Amino acid sequence: MSNPPLTKRSLQAAIAPAGFVHTVQYHASIGSTMDAARDLLQQQPACCFPALIVSDEQTAGRGRQGRRWLAPPGTALLLSLALRPHWLAPHQGVVLVWLLSVALCEAVEQITPLRSGLKWPNDLLLQVKNSEGEGETIPPPPHPTPNFQQHSTLRLPPHWAKAAGILLEVNLSSERIEWAILGCGINVSAAPPPDTTPYPTTSLAAAGGPVERLTLLAALIERIAAWHERLAAGEHAALFSAWRSRLVTLGHAVQVSTPDGPLNGYASDVTPDGSLLVRDAAGRVHAIATGDVS
Repeated sequence: MSNPPLTKRSLQAAIAPAGFVHTVQYHASIGSTMDAARDLLQQQPACCFPALIVSDEQTAGRGRQGRRWLAPPGTALLLSLALRPHWLAPHQGVVLVWLLSVALCEAVEQITPLRSGLKWPNDLLLQVKNSEGEGETIPPPPHPTPNFQQHSTLRLPPHWAKAAGILLEVNLSSERIEWAILGCGINVSAAPPPDTTPYPTTSLAAAGGPVERLTLLAALIERIAAWHERLAAGEHAALFSAWRSRLVTLGHAVQVSTPDGPLNGYASDVTPDGSLLVRDAAGRVHAIATGDVS
């Protein structure tokens, strides 16, 4: 499926039904949509938000932990959403990551036949089919406390590949979140070359769900708006439950990269604040607030 060039007018038309975004910026090429969103937040009054920044190309895009986010021009939906969620306390920023993660899964499944999930904490995964058209499966560990040395990098059954990443930046006061930026890069028609990433990647088209970027954007903003309304009404528990139910990571042996080094264990659950609970071979349970999981 073709992905025609975006324009500010086409973006505005696509997201208008949701009635959520107040300001739209479009760039053919930009260093980072996150940087553009931050500039808007520092320059514009509160009435201009939420604000959406979209670019056909990013020359300095970045993901979590400072990684570069690479995508050929016109092949990905590259966006940042600038918000002023003053109703959130300083420690509640993680719920915005849940919001975008869940909204993205719901949008993808609404407009494509694909099955989506999340790798803790916020990577969008798509189920990849094998040559027979079935999801690849790998037997799970036979017991909740397997030989972690052997299974520490076990791939999740069925076979999943990363199609998008989410980034959050927040500005806090002592009492509330002053502003937040949610960044997202979604592989729509192409994925990075395999030798440029440490894990399998795919795109919507490659996974069997070709779609135009405007169609995806419209569905995504509609789901963001719906969850934003529920979150503002205090439905944090419902959002947490929806996010938790999408976590493909849970129930499998994992290796977590932490500031103190790799931790091999079994991903048993997540806490209400979003931390991943990992049980090691000795039976100790570790709450991982930040890190990267394989």
